[in-house]
Amino acid sequence: MNSPEKNHRRRKKSKHFERSIIREFGAEIMIAVLFFFGVFLLFEEMEIKRYVFDGIVSGFQYITHGVSHFISNLLGRAEEYETSDIVGATLILIAFNLLIARVRQKTISILSELTECPECGDDLVLVHRNIFQRAFGFLFHLKIRRFHCHSCDYDGLRVRSPKSI
Repeated sequence: MNSPEKNHRRRKKSKHFERSIIREFGAEIMIAVLFFFGVFLLFEEMEIKRYVFDGIVSGFQYITHGVSHFISNLLGRAEEYETSDIVGATLILIAFNLLIARVRQKTISILSELTECPECGDDLVLVHRNIFQRAFGFLFHLKIRRFHCHSCDYDGLRVRSPKSI
């Protein structure tokens, strides 16, 4: 139900933005930086291999020390809990994840078919979501769109999986 009046309300496409120098010549700048760095490495007198090797070795030592410290703390704390506590907490986490998946599935199945106003059949206009809808979409990993009908003041949501179109 498109009338000339409805087409007037649609947003105009934004003008093509001007490209910055870095966006336009990014590849050429990267080529130049790589070329000059290569020339520098050919003529320098520093012992870069030794510095890089020492840095890599110390980095690996730092990582292995951190991992061993983390594992020893984790195992030390695990002795404080009984096996039934760990199994119970795991079952609660599994139940919570299943509940979130079910709420997400139901929300998609109920709110995925909004294409026109269910009250008057007129076209819907996309409007901004509120903070609750943004948080709900982020928490449940959903693509939420909010629509408004100018004819009958209907507000509605369309919910889809981020992978769908």
